[in-house]
Amino acid sequence: RNNNSSRFGKFIRTHFSAQGKLAGGDIEHYLLEKSRVVRQAPGERSYHIFYQIMSGFDSKLRDSLKLNHDLRYYHFCSQAELTIDGVDDKEEMGLTQEAFDIMGFEDEEVMDLYKSCAAIMHMGEMKFKQRPREEQAEPDGDEDAQNVAHCLGINPEELLKALTKPRVRVGTEWVNKGQNLEQVNWAVAGLGKAIYARMFKWLIGRCNKTLDAKQIERRYFIGVLDIAGFEIFDVRPSLKKFCIH
Repeated sequence: RNNNSSRFGKFIRTHFSAQGKLAGGDIEHYLLEKSRVVRQAPGERSYHIFYQIMSGFDSKLRDSLKLNHDLRYYHFCSQAELTIDGVDDKEEMGLTQEAFDIMGFEDEEVMDLYKSCAAIMHMGEMKFKQRPREEQAEPDGDEDAQNVAHCLGINPEELLKALTKPRVRVGTEWVNKGQNLEQVNWAVAGLGKAIYARMFKWLIGRCNKTLDAKQIERRYFIGVLDIAGFEIFDVRPSLKKFCIH
C-alpha cells in the first residue's frame, strides 16, 4: 500500500540542449482524483496538505485561516483516516514549507494556497435547510460562509446567493434558478473540488516556471509517465520498471 501516492497522473520531462546540457524540466498532469477532496473511502484520507495545516506546525497560520484545533470538525477531510502510521504531519508541513522555499515561491503565493485549502475545509461545514413547502434551500447560519469568504476574499452574501440561487442563462436572458437542499449540497461539493483542481493546476504551472532554464534552448528530453495502473505489474524497482514508465 502506498499512502504517499500522488493521486494524479503525470508526465515528467527533463530537457537537454543540443550539446546535452541540462535545460530544465516540466510536468504535465492528468486525472487528478478530485473526489478525494470531499469524500474518502474507508482506510483512506484526503490530500496531505489539509492534515499538515491542522498539525499545529504553525498555530498562527491556522488561526489566521479561522480554523479550530479539532480536525474532526471538518467533514470534507475527516470521513475516514486522519493519520498515517509512521507519518508526522507536523514534520511533513515543515518539509512542504521548505519545498516552497526551494522552488522560489513568494510568501503571498504560499499563503494564497493555504487560504484556498482552508476555504475548502470551511465549505464542508456550511449548513443549509429546505424551506417548508418550497423547492428552495436557504442558509442555516452563516458563520462558515463568513470563514470561506474570509479565505477567498469574497462577499459572503454573494457566495450564498450563488449557491442557493445561481444565475443561469435561459435563451437570451439571465435568470436566478432556485435550488433545493440536495442541489445546494452538490454545488458546495462541486465548488470545493473545482477550487482544489484549479489550485493544483496553478501549482504545477508555477513549479514549471521555476524549472524552466530559459537561457538554454531545449532540443531533447527524457520523459517518465506515471499513471495509475502500472502498479499491477509485479516488478521490483529496477531499470525494467523505469523503462515501463
